[in-house]
Amino acid sequence: MCVIAAKYFPDYGWVAVKNRDRNYTPEISFKRYRSEDGIERLMFEDDITHYCEGINSDGVGILGASLMVDDDEKEIQQRLKIKNPVGVKIKKSLKQMTALDAVKFAVKNELVDNTIFVDDEDCFILEACRRDGDYKYKVKQVPKDSTVSRTNHGVLIPWSGYQRGEDKNQTLSRISSEARLLQAEYAVESANDPQELIDNLCKIYIDHPQLNVMRTDTERKKMRTTAQLMLIPRERTLFCRPVSSSMTFDFWKLNRPGAKTWVEVLSNRPLYQEEDDSAFDSVHATHSTE
Repeated sequence: MCVIAAKYFPDYGWVAVKNRDRNYTPEISFKRYRSEDGIERLMFEDDITHYCEGINSDGVGILGASLMVDDDEKEIQQRLKIKNPVGVKIKKSLKQMTALDAVKFAVKNELVDNTIFVDDEDCFILEACRRDGDYKYKVKQVPKDSTVSRTNHGVLIPWSGYQRGEDKNQTLSRISSEARLLQAEYAVESANDPQELIDNLCKIYIDHPQLNVMRTDTERKKMRTTAQLMLIPRERTLFCRPVSSSMTFDFWKLNRPGAKTWVEVLSNRPLYQEEDDSAFDSVHATHSTE
């Protein structure tokens, strides 16, 4: 269960962000791949589930949020031996040279979930899910004077993702998805630059750890925000705030001379700000993180 969003800034181009929510502590690494045609792909990868997303050297970035309810709710008990199929399709889509080509490739290969595709000048939102075995999808280009946010239910495809109904757990998850989407839309629209964009997704807008856009729950099996990601295609850079993740990498090897893509690690400082002056609740709270 995650939050993804994107906004265009004249000085930076399109910028995409994500709050990644998990009910376990991820083991994160960054991996760089090179295609035969010279395109370099920098991937943020969960080494437990092998889910990955990222940016390439042509400035194409991809971030996703799950619509596959059953898969997203399962607690990971052990390291998976197979590659995550969604991650594999995202990695292959990043061999494309534009966001448009990437979303076309993703649809052709039946990528599911809510997924944002960005490059410097263009942004697309893909909503895709399976129903009765059939692949259903809708794609929308986002204008530069607009923004886009998604959580774990469909907007263009209303029946996808979490739904209200007789299943109490699904209903509660849908309430959380709706609440987090509302906050994300406000956070993105009010941001004046990329730093403010990602920091706005750290704030406390509602005094409930499962309904807030930044989830702070530390109870076992509860979803919590384990990492934040930000992609700036114009800079070919992936920014990561670990929040509550185990992350190991060789920084010099990763950001070596001659690299076409870059990683920047952000501090957790915004998480510890006690006072929130948002227009939602003016709640005073402290964050608890692992």
